[in-house]
Amino acid sequence: MSVITRGHMDVRSITLKLVDGSIVTGKINLIQRGEQEHRVSDIFVGRKEPFVVIFQACIDEMEDQVLVINKQHIIYVIPQEELD
Repeated sequence: MSVITRGHMDVRSITLKLVDGSIVTGKINLIQRGEQEHRVSDIFVGRKEPFVVIFQACIDEMEDQVLVINKQHIIYVIPQEELD
């Protein structure tokens, strides 16, 4: 899969849980609207946009999806580095 962007990417793997109990694994770009974030948490608590884009996402039996998720539906996010 190729990802088309208008700029650079700083990609991190994440796992998140939604309020309905679904577990999502995928990737998130730390460069948001041309601004570099330093941590995954900065995207979820430091930005006012209500939605976050997760790409190469897996949820239930769907794989390699692009998901646009409302942040209010996320219970927790774990950056993949913390799982190792």
